[in-house]
Amino acid sequence: MENQPFSAPSTESTTESSAANTVKPPATVTLSTTPYNEYQTSQNSTLTANPAGMTINVSQPGGGDNKVSNIFLIIGAVVFVIGLGLMGFGVLEFGDALEKVDEIGAKKVSKIQPLLDEAIVFSSDGNTTNESFEFDTDMWYNVRAAQGVTINSISILDENNNTLYFEERCKDMYFEDGIEDCEDYTTVDIGNIDWGRYNAGSEQFINGTINIDATGEVTIHNLDDDFWGDIFVLSEQIDGEYFGGPVLMIGFGSCVGCCIAPVGLLVGTIIRFA
Repeated sequence: MENQPFSAPSTESTTESSAANTVKPPATVTLSTTPYNEYQTSQNSTLTANPAGMTINVSQPGGGDNKVSNIFLIIGAVVFVIGLGLMGFGVLEFGDALEKVDEIGAKKVSKIQPLLDEAIVFSSDGNTTNESFEFDTDMWYNVRAAQGVTINSISILDENNNTLYFEERCKDMYFEDGIEDCEDYTTVDIGNIDWGRYNAGSEQFINGTINIDATGEVTIHNLDDDFWGDIFVLSEQIDGEYFGGPVLMIGFGSCVGCCIAPVGLLVGTIIRFA
């Protein structure tokens, strides 16, 4: 046999074999995650072949809490604004009612005047001589004269000739109520029966003698507890017609703005930073 010289394998065949056995990585890799992982990557995230260039989007927990917090904060803010609005509107309405004080006063006079007339226990046409009347020390007696009447003299004495009548100039009791006590009623307060010399708290019946010299009607009124109770109820009802709505609105607005709204703001803040 002829000896063949040893020769290196063909370069061409080696290159083809190497190329056939080399596996190239794909340019990109797509990962999908299940929806049950606690920390999820966005679905179909793309990873480059170069790890340094890989980008993974991760959704951090707590996003839902922020939404709930924002809802409470918004509700609290809106309720607070509503409360302020109600308070402001109530204040305006209250101011409008104050401007109607004369109308309110006239309405009260129209209701109180009949009660004064019903409380009359003694009446004089202006000329009364030695008229007898029994007084009760548990009662408050108010002496009144018709508007425009001139009083020349009034004498009311007990059995011992002690003066019972205490003269007093008419004066307006409350300047803010829209009532002029000495002008708006058909009669004017000119004095009271004075029980200062008798034992306080002990009921006594005093026989009095009345002498009046005047140009018109003079009356004595028994202003007992029932009278003042009726006056109070009437005044409350009339005031309620004008001031009840504004006061209720101011109170409700204050409650909403100062009590309810802070709860929403507080809960929202706690949820956000908890």
